[in-house]
Amino acid sequence: MDPRIVDSKGSVSLVTSAGSGPSLGKYILLAYLPPEHAVVGTKLQVYYMDEYYPVEVAVAGSTPVFDSADARMKV
Repeated sequence: MDPRIVDSKGSVSLVTSAGSGPSLGKYILLAYLPPEHAVVGTKLQVYYMDEYYPVEVAVAGSTPVFDSADARMKV
């Protein structure tokens, strides 16, 4: 069963790939989203193996999640 992203109205979007992001300490999903949901901070749910998991849009467009050049400010 492929993971699906579901919004509050029950509309479904497709997850194209998913995996662990060890450098982020989180799981990462790549998905096709309608433009109104492709906004950083939008909260959605992923339906996988008969359970729902909360997710949040972290990146919209082509901005990378991981800072491979280590150029971002450190906390």
